Parts: sequence; C-alpha cells; structure tokens
Amino acid sequence: MSEATKTADVSKGKLMVEAIANGTVIDHIAPGQAMNILRLFNFLGKHNHITVGFNLRSGELGSKDIIKIADVTFSPSETEQLAILAPNATINNIKDYKVIDKYNLRLPLESVGAFSCPNSNCVTHMEKAATPRFKIFKQGDQVMMRCHYCERVFTREVILENNNLQS
Repeated sequence: MSEATKTADVSKGKLMVEAIANGTVIDHIAPGQAMNILRLFNFLGKHNHITVGFNLRSGELGSKDIIKIADVTFSPSETEQLAILAPNATINNIKDYKVIDKYNLRLPLESVGAFSCPNSNCVTHMEKAATPRFKIFKQGDQVMMRCHYCERVFTREVILENNNLQS
C-alpha cells in the first residue's frame, strides 16, 4: 500500500483516513455508541492509535459510528460486551492491511462483570465476591437484562445509564 493511500486525503468529496496495518475495525455502530465503547474498554486512557467516525452516512442505517483501533484484537468475552452496546455492529480483524476475519456481533446470553446492577439494594453492591451477572434476552426489539442476584429486569438503556454510558 502506498504512503498516499495510508494518509488522510480528500478525494471526490470523501475524507480518506489512514488504514491500519493490524488491529480491529468496528463498523455499523449505532450513532452515539462509539464513545460508550471507547469508555467501556478504557481506550481513551491508553496509547492506542484510534480513528473514530461519528454520525457517518450509512446506506443501511442512515447514519453510523465507526472505530478503527490499531494493534487490538477483541476476545470472545469482549465481543459479547461490544454486542450489548452495538448489537448490529460488524467486526473486521485486520492483519497486514487486509481483512482476515469479518463477522457480525450477536447478543450474548449472559454478561458477567461488565455492568453494575441499577438496583441499589442488590447484593452486588455490598458483597465483593458477588460479581454482577445478567441474563440477556430480547422482548420484541428491546434488549432486556435480568440480574442474577436480585432478579430485577432492566432495559439495556437503564443498565447503560446506570453505568455512566449513553443509551
């Protein structure tokens, strides 16, 4: 790949951004969720090379966010956390500037340790050994999360807001 195609360039009204040699591209993120992903995985406090696009035009979604992050590959448990924030996202694993693996995220059946329970009386707020755990299911188009300990059911939006993330 030539240096010209790796650097930012404006061509025919489109901004071209630097390609990553190795890492991950998270595409088709619902608008507003890229910042939540950056916060959840604490990428802003690390020295990763990151390119983020907010509210970009998308034929499928109307608009979308996108994240390119160099030298990072997500584990299966991390992709499950990603799916809660961006259930319709696509993951592209990049090696030597080529996509070596591409897949769509799917909601996990369970989330362990990623989010705290909004119920202030839940045992997870009082017992250090009680790691927050949620069963995840859909009710129509709505993502719902049931706490393993207090058995309260919350919408995905309530869980995100409780964890200082935007819904």
